[in-house]
Amino acid sequence: MGKALAKLYLKLFRWNYNDFPDVDKAVVTMAPHTSMRDFILGKIYFASQGRTPTVLIKKEAFFWPFGYFLKKLGGIPVNRGRHTGLIEQAIEFFNEDRERFYLVITPEGTRKRTKNWKKGCVRIAKAANVPIVLGFLDCENRKMGVKGLLDPKGNENQVMEKLKKQYKGLQGIHKDKFETGYE
Repeated sequence: MGKALAKLYLKLFRWNYNDFPDVDKAVVTMAPHTSMRDFILGKIYFASQGRTPTVLIKKEAFFWPFGYFLKKLGGIPVNRGRHTGLIEQAIEFFNEDRERFYLVITPEGTRKRTKNWKKGCVRIAKAANVPIVLGFLDCENRKMGVKGLLDPKGNENQVMEKLKKQYKGLQGIHKDKFETGYE
């Protein structure tokens, strides 16, 4: 989808959005993640900004023919069932010779309601020495975009708590499936 078409879609469906920050590489957290439609809306937002994201998606979603399209849209299959060196692989993506790279991660790690968010986004950003861009989707108010940048330096647990606080009060597509622990 081209930039102009994505902006037209957002205008027609009355989505308000802001601009992506001027960074070349970043871990982009995206929350709330309560539906597979979040992926589509996120792709439209990135297209409206003229940027291409890479997204980690559970390997079970890559069945034929859907898997082909997920890969074309920047999806990378992830085996969530065992330790596979995913963080190390993600760091390698950032070290590859690319001008721009945006790795989108849903910190909840699931579309189900959970207070136990995954810290992989913080670990990857710290090791790759890139900022965390706080992407969001607020369906209740028809807003999407970026809440700002979060510096991943410091204690991992403290960074994660700062991250979770930024998402307080947002509503996903399914209102009952999102929780930060700060309601």
